[in-house]
Amino acid sequence: RARPDAVARERGFAVSSAPHDAPRKLYTGPQIKLFRVLVRFKLAQLVGVGGLATPALTIGAGEAVSNTLIGAAIATAIGSVACGAALQYYASRYVGELALVAQRRRDVSVDALRISTMDFWGNRVDEIIPMDDVVPPLKGLSADALEEIAAQMFIPLDVVGGRQYVLSLRHGNLRNRDALFDVLSAGEYGKRN
Repeated sequence: RARPDAVARERGFAVSSAPHDAPRKLYTGPQIKLFRVLVRFKLAQLVGVGGLATPALTIGAGEAVSNTLIGAAIATAIGSVACGAALQYYASRYVGELALVAQRRRDVSVDALRISTMDFWGNRVDEIIPMDDVVPPLKGLSADALEEIAAQMFIPLDVVGGRQYVLSLRHGNLRNRDALFDVLSAGEYGKRN
């Protein structure tokens, strides 16, 4: 398979003079800093759950607690858990950055994909995925279908034996558009252009 920098040279695009081992950034997710703040605000939900302490302490002191207060405490707990779980689910799948990196296999350098997401605390988590394990979502599509899918809000990126990630090509920063589309189409995009 042709390397993205070789394809870019063939097409007459400027190629970075960075060393081959340096990551070649292909995509940056939209509003990633805002999303990181939202993920970190999950901790503020703990304050809401802390509000459950009042009814619990009142019951523990042997005093009567109104059904409204108990219902509100239960609703707060369920809402906090549901919101936190949903936010964490998407934070661990939403791609903040996609980059090509060199990976050593049996003393040979091969391309791999670095997928950056977030952990529970909103910190960056980088996973290096061999290109063989990436299921290209744009492979085998006609030019019209490619354009239609690229305009969707989210595009799934499956990894064999791993999880499904999501990209937003429509709103994201395509830092190296040709190389990105080559990766997402298993090199078919470069053959068309």
